[in-house]
Amino acid sequence: MRKILLATTALVGFAVAGAAQAATSPLNVTIGGSVDAVAGQFHESKASAPTSLRSSHDFETLYALNFGVTGKASGFEYGGNLTLDNAPDISDGFSGSNGGISVTTADIFLSGAFGKVQLGDARGATDLALSTPTVGEGQVTGRYIDFLDTASFAKNLVVGVDGTDHSTNITYFTPKVGNDTNKVQAAVSFVPQFYNYGSSVVKYQGNNANNSTNGLSPYKDVLKGAVAYTGTFKPVTIGASAHIITGSADTTVTNNQAWIANALAGKVRDFTAWGLDAQAAAEGFTLGVNYVDQGHYNTVGAQNKDQQQFGAGLKYEFSKVAVGVSYLGGEGYSNTLSVSGGNYVKEFNSYGAGGAYTWAPGLTTNLDGVLFDQKTEGNVKNDGYVLLVSQKLAF
Repeated sequence: MRKILLATTALVGFAVAGAAQAATSPLNVTIGGSVDAVAGQFHESKASAPTSLRSSHDFETLYALNFGVTGKASGFEYGGNLTLDNAPDISDGFSGSNGGISVTTADIFLSGAFGKVQLGDARGATDLALSTPTVGEGQVTGRYIDFLDTASFAKNLVVGVDGTDHSTNITYFTPKVGNDTNKVQAAVSFVPQFYNYGSSVVKYQGNNANNSTNGLSPYKDVLKGAVAYTGTFKPVTIGASAHIITGSADTTVTNNQAWIANALAGKVRDFTAWGLDAQAAAEGFTLGVNYVDQGHYNTVGAQNKDQQQFGAGLKYEFSKVAVGVSYLGGEGYSNTLSVSGGNYVKEFNSYGAGGAYTWAPGLTTNLDGVLFDQKTEGNVKNDGYVLLVSQKLAF
């Protein structure tokens, strides 16, 4: 606790000093963030603990602090970003159990006529990939998974390969090519160690006796590529994107890896995952669809069955109100499941509806409701719902 207080005090001091210096510095410094107070009512039929011991409601508070720096020099622009938040992450199995604050973005960039080079902790090339439009707390791709158990609910089918990825990487974004109504941009990233970030350095591979490995992922030398298109055909604006991620696996993994804690011992497989996304927007409506093939991601041994996700979302915004509906389905391995019926989810469906009302700039009330069901290869079914209401302040 003392370390957290000292770190927080130092950050506040940095923010105040940065704001005071901004008026005289040639760099443009911006500070922002958000606080989101969430109330949830939830139910899961196959909770890993006895049903009588399972909570049915709780509060959650999410917060983030963002620092941005930009500057201009002869022929190029430069800057960086730093984001701290307490959102559940792959480092705690998306459970949020550690309650800690982590740095989720820390990058430096240089941009100009040559494009943009980004170095540090960030998603990288897949920032170009479009996401399904949602409102509220994110509906089927959002906050509801915080209220469900990774031992009984396949959160990885929602999060995907790099839904919260901020691995240390180097990324190159091309300039946007085209005209006023049609533009294309591409990007490529190199990630030496997947899900490894900050000051951590992976000194050994595998289960070396002098182990200093990346305990979150056995994947190394990961390459990402993405391309995005935007076009305007009044009154419709359209967008499309495609991405690919491929990584080499270490030879073995044991059950001390957080994300694969209950996997059968065996060789982790190399993987190639790819996805396609499309959106269309007009007159306040936004419609989006997506498809992802995860290949052999997060599999060991003889796990050879299909892994895919597909979804759609529709959003409508008018005045201070936004409403939306969404769907996400799929199938795949979830090696953290501890309920009977195996670790292959042969059927996964979730249906969401949400809304948001903006009372004043930065002040929003959000509503979310998600129904879900999943069935394993052993025909064990888990279904339930999550209802969320939140008050969010963004600044």
